[in-house]
Amino acid sequence: MKKYAKIINEETKLCSIGTGVNINYYQSIGMIEQEVEQAYDGNWYLQGYAPEKPQEVKEREVRTVREKYFVDYVDWYQSKPLLWEEMTDEEKADIVGYRQYLKDYTSGESWWENNPMDFETWKGE
Repeated sequence: MKKYAKIINEETKLCSIGTGVNINYYQSIGMIEQEVEQAYDGNWYLQGYAPEKPQEVKEREVRTVREKYFVDYVDWYQSKPLLWEEMTDEEKADIVGYRQYLKDYTSGESWWENNPMDFETWKGE
């Protein structure tokens, strides 16, 4: 995406960008229109130089989604004794199977590259 930008770190190609429409101002402070991209951390770089998200950050994000699915799909059902009692054995087996899928998710190869499936998607497979 083209924006008015000025490189502030020649080694990393980190840029300062203009976010308004005052082109004359940006030009007066040394910014020129350039292809830039925003990195995972919110900083702007020349196109092609944005650092890749570190694996630790990806892992934390995927674990956060996994924990949300535990709460939304597994813990919620199992914390409602009356609802749980009214479920069929097949429905209970689905919840238990999904819980196991979530537990095992982080032992898969390159698991941090994608979020786990939500319950409806998992059940549809």
